[in-house]
Amino acid sequence: MAKKKNKKPRLATTSLAGCFGCHMSLLDIDERILDLLELVDFDKSPIDDFKKFTQHCDIGLIEGGCCN
Repeated sequence: MAKKKNKKPRLATTSLAGCFGCHMSLLDIDERILDLLELVDFDKSPIDDFKKFTQHCDIGLIEGGCCN
C-alpha cells in the first residue's frame, strides 16, 4: 500500500488598514525564513508577491484593523 505524501499547509497573508509592520517582521527573520518554507507553502504573501489567492488556504494571517 502506497504512503500518502504529507501536504504542507498553505498560508496566506493580507493587511487591512495597517502599517504592514507584521509583514515586514515576517520578512525580517532572515535565513530562518528557509526553515519556515519547509513547514508551509505561501500563497498571497510578501514572500512570493502574489496579489491574488491561487487556491484554497489553510492558514490566514490578517494584520491591521478594519477601516470605514
